[in-house]
Amino acid sequence: MKILVAFLTSFMVVAGVKSESANSPANTLLVKFENGRMSVKAHDIPLKNLLREIQDKSGIMIELKDSKAAEKRAFVDFKNLLPALAFREVLQNLNFAFFYSGTRLARVLILASGDQFPESRSGFKKPPRSLRQFPRAGNAPLDSKTKPKLPGKTSQDSHVTSKLDAIEAMEDSDDPKSIAALGDALTDPDSRVKEAALRALEDKKQPNVTELLRRGLNDADPEFRIAVLEILADRGDLDSLRKALADRNQDVRETAADLLESTMTQK
Repeated sequence: MKILVAFLTSFMVVAGVKSESANSPANTLLVKFENGRMSVKAHDIPLKNLLREIQDKSGIMIELKDSKAAEKRAFVDFKNLLPALAFREVLQNLNFAFFYSGTRLARVLILASGDQFPESRSGFKKPPRSLRQFPRAGNAPLDSKTKPKLPGKTSQDSHVTSKLDAIEAMEDSDDPKSIAALGDALTDPDSRVKEAALRALEDKKQPNVTELLRRGLNDADPEFRIAVLEILADRGDLDSLRKALADRNQDVRETAADLLESTMTQK
């Protein structure tokens, strides 16, 4: 009888250990993509495995070119985030960039630290979707070899080039006059100039930058207004997002609604 009791006791202990092991979160991987939003629960999973599962579920192309990061263990748990916000949770401080097709996130590129993105500086890691296609001063199509010039356009293009060069020179400056000049450039009639100014203002932390950025919400181009909204959302400007819900353009209104929801969820 004692032998039977001892055996049953040992069996129950082993069963309990197995039960705890079964309920353990180790090596958990769950990815859902529904209604354009992503939910991920990953515990101690190689990043390459997690990204492969995300790609399969979402249809978003992911290129992981950082071999060291590929083997890192992922620990994330979130629900119902927009794709861009979801990837930022997953990729944390890695060197990554987003590429959009229209308003849809289509591709994520992850490079090793210090590597350069195509047509972009490595520091440009979190571009708003509309800005990804915006030209920089260094690659703006002003060269006669790459784009034919119409008669009478030479002096105008030269003037634009000067503005782009000036903006690029002010990108790393925190001087109030430089920041004010970038704010004025947001209303420039040339799209290349205002887009370059918006890029330059994106990471400025000065208190008045949010107010300067709001000037872009009066632009005639809805894609530009969307780009401005995304930057304002990153700065937590809920007032601008709420006002944009009444924008004359449907895409702008829908983007404002998505950004407002995701920003309030984060808070």
